[in-house]
Amino acid sequence: MALALFFATLLSGCQSTPEDGLAATSEINTENAYQNALEMHKNWQQKMMNIDHLALYSPNKFNALQSGWKKADLIYLEFSDEPDVAFENYSIFSSTTYLERFFDEIHQAQLILTDLERLKVQADNVLEPAIEQMRYLNSLGAQQYYRSEYTRLNRLYAKLFRLVEQEVISDAREEQDEFLERSHSLEVKTVKKIYIAPLESELRSLRQKDVKYYAPLSYARVESEIGAGNTVIDLSPRDFTTINKAVTEIQFELDHAAHIALEVQSLRDRSKDEYENFILDIEAKLLRISRALNDEDLRNKPMRTQAQLITDGVATARQQRAVKSITAQQDPAKDQQIQALTLLVENQKQVIQQLRAKIVSQPDSYSAPYQLKDVEQTDPTEQSMPVVVATDLAEPSVEGTLLSE
Repeated sequence: MALALFFATLLSGCQSTPEDGLAATSEINTENAYQNALEMHKNWQQKMMNIDHLALYSPNKFNALQSGWKKADLIYLEFSDEPDVAFENYSIFSSTTYLERFFDEIHQAQLILTDLERLKVQADNVLEPAIEQMRYLNSLGAQQYYRSEYTRLNRLYAKLFRLVEQEVISDAREEQDEFLERSHSLEVKTVKKIYIAPLESELRSLRQKDVKYYAPLSYARVESEIGAGNTVIDLSPRDFTTINKAVTEIQFELDHAAHIALEVQSLRDRSKDEYENFILDIEAKLLRISRALNDEDLRNKPMRTQAQLITDGVATARQQRAVKSITAQQDPAKDQQIQALTLLVENQKQVIQQLRAKIVSQPDSYSAPYQLKDVEQTDPTEQSMPVVVATDLAEPSVEGTLLSE
């Protein structure tokens, strides 16, 4: 075909008769139509790969779109490898060519696609709350936990889009209110199923192990925490920071109840002769703690008192550590200044001692007017330093340098 077009163009350049000009133009138009068909089919292949989300807005229109595309695709396959077939009659009962029929099917598909996209814009505006809620339920996996309820809710969800397609917007809004109420209920149930149900299962397991019998108070505490967790989800099913905190507290109480029950059971299984050793073991543990804390032996006091004294000691140690940490963080420069001043005082003391020793060892070298002022002993942290003064010395190079601030 390309070769025929080339010769037609060449001949049209050599002969300028009207008939030849029309023939060349016809050849060019034919070739252009065929190339357009190839390009259009390629574009529609890409389109049809990204339209599944439109099925929600009108299942009937979506099915019609797919049906029209399939027809166009089958027609295209008839002439894609044999270009001449494109210009043959599609059937013996019609003068329409394959190429014309292909373009017609694509045109019908485009009309449907345009209508679907219009519906999508309208429905996205009217049903935005429902769309967001359904998307969130799917992210939670609600269908996995409550299949039947999710299926019923999904039918109501599809009805909303049918009402928009039918242009019954007021009814769609009313139905949407019902949908949001029911979907919120499913959301709460799903969150409880994910976060609370596993903990309730653990509690049932503890009950089967007689934890409620051996540790009723601890068991009741777990039940109370689970109730609090359910309340948190009822009030704020999307506040996952608070929900996770509640879950952590419930798990703590579960573990606590389990080990308390074991301790009670172990105590009940002991004979009376073993009671003293049991108490002494507990007291030995308290002794190790008090030794490590303040190097104290508190066993001459009741165990309750021992525990309270240890608690008070820990609190005091924490306060002292906090004060030291705060002081170091607030004024680290002052600590360095104190160290520098302390070193300065020590150096001056050494100079004074050297000077006194020299005066004692060589008394004749110094006459009466020579005086050595005593240095006041001061706190090294004070801002002003004492000044050591030697007056009227005969020899100015006395060993050691007197420092002043």
